[in-house]
Amino acid sequence: MTMFFENGEEQLMTNFMTQSYEESTGEDNSLLLKYVRQLSNSSTIENFNEVTLDPVDWKSTREQAHRMLDTSLDFLENSRQRPAWLPLPTETRQRLTTETLPREGKCLKEVCDDITNDVLPYCGGNTHPRFWGWVHGSGTVGGLIAEMMTATMNSNVGLCSHSGVLIERQVIQWMVDLFQFPHETSGGVIVSGTSMAALMCLAVARCHTLSKIREKGLVSLGVQLVAYCSRETHVCIAKAMEMLGLGNEALRLVPVNSQFQIDIPSLKSMIERDRKDGLIPFCIVGNAGTVSTGAFDDLKSLSIIAKENHIWFHVDGAFGSFVVLDETRRNLIDGLSEADSLAFDFHKWLHVPYAAGCVLLRNFQKLQDTFSSTRHYLTGTKRGFAGDMPWFSDLSIELSRPCRALKVWFTIKEHGMNKLGQTIQNNCDQAQYLANLLMKYDFIQVFTPVSLNIVNFRVEPHELKHMDSITLDAFNDEIVNDLQEKGIAVPSTARIHAKNLATTQYDRLYYVANQRVLIT
Repeated sequence: MTMFFENGEEQLMTNFMTQSYEESTGEDNSLLLKYVRQLSNSSTIENFNEVTLDPVDWKSTREQAHRMLDTSLDFLENSRQRPAWLPLPTETRQRLTTETLPREGKCLKEVCDDITNDVLPYCGGNTHPRFWGWVHGSGTVGGLIAEMMTATMNSNVGLCSHSGVLIERQVIQWMVDLFQFPHETSGGVIVSGTSMAALMCLAVARCHTLSKIREKGLVSLGVQLVAYCSRETHVCIAKAMEMLGLGNEALRLVPVNSQFQIDIPSLKSMIERDRKDGLIPFCIVGNAGTVSTGAFDDLKSLSIIAKENHIWFHVDGAFGSFVVLDETRRNLIDGLSEADSLAFDFHKWLHVPYAAGCVLLRNFQKLQDTFSSTRHYLTGTKRGFAGDMPWFSDLSIELSRPCRALKVWFTIKEHGMNKLGQTIQNNCDQAQYLANLLMKYDFIQVFTPVSLNIVNFRVEPHELKHMDSITLDAFNDEIVNDLQEKGIAVPSTARIHAKNLATTQYDRLYYVANQRVLIT
């Protein structure tokens, strides 16, 4: 038995143990109770200097906590009345980056004031209705409440038996049902985001292909694995290849067609050529909504190719996979339910507070095959606090894991999937509306089909029509920078067909009239 005490509370713990066992067993002759009583009677309790992190004055602390909650709610409620983004003033930046290490603490009110004055006004800005870049979710009031309760519980969901574990299992099961994965075998874990999810899914694919990889390593096995994705795929896939020791040169970037989808004939040719060269194709990555154009690969065809070649099929559905909730666009993810693994984010189109992504696997056991590692200090039991096996620490990289699931669970229960789906449909409709407005102007060029919530466009004024592409690139960059620094709106940029474009991504609900700022 290992016991960790805090703040000299041995006597309190001993009394609690004795009382609990007496109440639960009701038997004075219990063998366990006998030894607990001996421990209670024979232990020598030392007097410790009382050092605590608890508030000295709970009443004033409660007042400060309520004040900060009101500040948070005011910040969300009044977001339209402030600029979309505020650059940090020089003096504020200096205060945040040059403070010496505090040796003595400040009173709670002063620390709260520091947040209110120097931190909150200059946050990223994605809670603002005109933050239109980078597919950032805006968060919700319910998410704020859920995060507060998550911090209150302070649970480690990596292990043991408690509500946080069950909440995460429930959310995962909801996702299995939503994406129509096999109910009997599928499962997953909630992670920080799709980048971490991609790393884990490719690690599973590697272990699936090389069953001895965990023991022997790539050098001993003497093989070269290769993976395939389109040129439009998010950089997290390349990073995963690097971190897994495979190298980004082992990631085959397949050309795309006019719809920015992976070119199927090119993919087949690459696989065949690599096999002839003695390489081992181990993973095909399909896109369910690319970050630059919102393109969807032909997931059905990719799943067939993967099965025919005995290759793992992974889908990056960071935000686009949630078109499953939009009846008018659900066809875009045909074939996704055939994937071996799926990575996606709750903090994008479901507006769950950062950070919450998800790993979903067709065969749940493969997570345990890849990440489980038995240690004597991590021993589960059939009952008690160490129950509820398998632990999430055996299904992922992390041992210490926050309760990311509560804010997801809260969001889904508060709004329901039907309403969340309607907001997604509205976002896509708004993007199409904006594209139609922009196309009325002969000096604005709209690129790519607008299939989701992303609109790519380029301003080409008549006065600059004879300028070279580099000058037009710089001009468009300056427009975006001006919009951001003036606090009007926060679009992002993308480079498509070797041109810099303004990229507007609608991932929140607001009055469509606000969009007109981009063309006035």
